[in-house]
Amino acid sequence: MSRLSTRRRARLPDRAFAYVDSRGRRRLPVHDKAHVKNALARFSQVVFETDAAREQARRRLLNAAKKFRIVPVGFITGQLQSEQRHAKTGRLVIELGRNPAPGELERRLRTVLRDPTLAVLHWSDASGAYVDATGKPVPLPAEGDQRGVTFLERQGRPMTALVHNPMLLDDADLSETVLTAVRFVIEKERLRGQIQATSTDAAALPSGFVTLLMTDIEASTALLRRLGDGYGALLNDVRSIVRRAVSRGSGREIDARADEFFAVFDRPAAAVEAAVAIQRGLGNRTWPDDLEVRLRIGIHSGYPTLTDVGYIGLAVHTTARVCAAAHGGQIVVSAATRAAAGKSAATGFRFRSLGRHRLPGLPDAEVLFQVQAQGLRLSFPPPRTGRRSSPRHRAKDRTPPGHGQLQLPELT
Repeated sequence: MSRLSTRRRARLPDRAFAYVDSRGRRRLPVHDKAHVKNALARFSQVVFETDAAREQARRRLLNAAKKFRIVPVGFITGQLQSEQRHAKTGRLVIELGRNPAPGELERRLRTVLRDPTLAVLHWSDASGAYVDATGKPVPLPAEGDQRGVTFLERQGRPMTALVHNPMLLDDADLSETVLTAVRFVIEKERLRGQIQATSTDAAALPSGFVTLLMTDIEASTALLRRLGDGYGALLNDVRSIVRRAVSRGSGREIDARADEFFAVFDRPAAAVEAAVAIQRGLGNRTWPDDLEVRLRIGIHSGYPTLTDVGYIGLAVHTTARVCAAAHGGQIVVSAATRAAAGKSAATGFRFRSLGRHRLPGLPDAEVLFQVQAQGLRLSFPPPRTGRRSSPRHRAKDRTPPGHGQLQLPELT
């Protein structure tokens, strides 16, 4: 199969892809016979946003196979195996019981999985933390603790954390079965009003001058290709490290999509300290198959507009672009964050100027800084922003903060 060039890919219409996500990212090209065969082989490696999106992509792919007279025997076999796993999930749901009493899910899981200390925690926007069935905030296990954490999300937002024996969900099929069953039960309890802690309340997020932090996994596509179905476990491990650091720094998780993570802090120094903790945690982690897993981290402080669905505005866009400018293992902050963090009594890190750079889509050039701290890599190539900007090239107009609703740009 000939490689699909970026230019040729861009010219293809959306209908030439089996899957187009909510942000317009296109997956699984099916415009010719070779690519349909490739899409059939890679279908199980794609992380879909919803079950409905997965089913729609499956139908598109099968229609494309029919068009090119391909008999997808292997694909259909894989789907049958998937249905068998869902059948096992159904049986597990029955085992978990139908009693909607608070704490019943946790008690049933302890019995079914034979882990007497397993805990089911639910995210609370009001508390900015995971809470138990009584509504009491519970800290997550520290990195290197004897307990593992598996996160479940709902529409990109934190929903539930399972604290368990780290060896419990090593089996991929068992993990998928358990998590699907747990998600089913939790959604059912949510509809019955039994889980009050998980109601999303944007009003609980800080407003005014805040500091936004964004992380992105470098070379995530290559990792996905190499790990296949195992990529989900790696993503969960990465998010565990990020969430622990954000929670300890009194930050609030805003969104988590694919390989990106977005959080907000009241204090700029706390955001920087959390970023340092994240990079140290990743650096101390041993990954399977000697993989290198590196995060780009960008931090910016400003005045985003808080709406019912979260933050919008230029500050959000700037944070994403600062993150995109970083390299894996690097923490890059804007001048606004550097100035605000410098006013605090924070210790343990310092800033090194990376110069003034023009970031895509922003009206003015930004002065960027690299965070340096013990245990962090010091040397990186120039920021990923193109050529360096000089003051005479700066734009004279400025878009006011909060002007227009901005979606998080896709990072590559």
